Parts: sequence; structure tokens; C-alpha cells
Amino acid sequence: MKYIDFDLTGFGYDPQHFRELHESELGQAIHAFMTHPVNVVRMQTATELERVAVEPLGKYLVTEFGEDVGDDRVKQHIGHLARQIMEYIGYQHDRKALQITRPGLFASGSTYRDGAKPEMRITKEQRENWLKNTAASPFNKWLDAQVRTDGKLDLDKLYAVAEKHGVTKRYDHLNPGQQRMNIGVLLRKKVKAVEGEVQQ
Repeated sequence: MKYIDFDLTGFGYDPQHFRELHESELGQAIHAFMTHPVNVVRMQTATELERVAVEPLGKYLVTEFGEDVGDDRVKQHIGHLARQIMEYIGYQHDRKALQITRPGLFASGSTYRDGAKPEMRITKEQRENWLKNTAASPFNKWLDAQVRTDGKLDLDKLYAVAEKHGVTKRYDHLNPGQQRMNIGVLLRKKVKAVEGEVQQ
């Protein structure tokens, strides 16, 4: 495939009936994740292989936001955003609700076909930044070590850590995974990774 530089700075997402979710901390973090060049390349590559565009994103979404990113509403929002991204960069929607045979976060999704199809070249710096901030990131390790017991999320510990770092907002109306994701987004603004350790 021929790669050319691309720019999503002009991309404007219309959340439509996902507005409330999109405007939340979680929604904004998902938007940043989905528009990251590496993830757009993953969707393009899946499309070139005639697979569902969001299929390769599943494991990275779970790593970044936790296993409860599997909430149906969140997955629908991701698919809605993915379609607008793919159409913006020149692909056309082909089929929806195509079944995915491999086990993963998504059981079905949309495929796309070639339009103008501008493609992207990812720089070394972009790849390094992605690796630093996603899978097994110091932040995720730091937070999970404090809020999980035998792998199970302890919400009391989660809110205690949040309050310690000045985050007082609560999300009791959401399921535990969504609470972890929203608190995590807020905590990221309060702490930073330095030589593998997370510090204020």
C-alpha cells in the first residue's frame, strides 16, 4: 500500500444521539483514542483485508479503558465514531452488522470499501508515544495496583485514590468498569509517568 501523510485536525465528529456520552470524560478519551494515527491505520489495515474496521482495536480498548468497555452503549458509540472517521479519510460504508468470527470485544461491525482512500504514514515519534501511553503503561499499572484485589476492582479504593489526588467527582450511576474509566481519565490529568513511576 502507498502511504501518504494525513491530517485529522479538520475532522469534526457529530455525536448525534451519543452526545451525552461523547461529552463525558470517557467520551473525550475514546475520541482521542480513535483519532490517534496508529488506530486509524489499524482500521485501514482491517479494511484492506476486508474485515470489520474496529475489529483490531478491541484488545487495545480493553487495555486502555478496562474490560467493561464492552458495555453495549460504549461499543455502539465507538462504531458510530469509527464510521465518521473512515468516511472522512475517504472510505465508503459498505456493510453493517457483519459478524466477527474471532473472539474479541466486538461481535459484529461495519466494513468499508475504497473511496478516495488517502492513507497514512506513521512517524517513529508517534509510535513511541503510543506505546508509552497504552498497553502496560505506568499509569495503568500504578492505578490498578491500588484499586484491584485479586484482579477485582474495589470501588472504595478507587474513590479513595481519586480523592487523594483531588478528584472528587463520583459516577455511582455507572457500572464499575465505566466508573474506573471515567475516574482514570480524570486522574491522568493529575499524575504523570516519570521513568516508569507515576508521580504527581
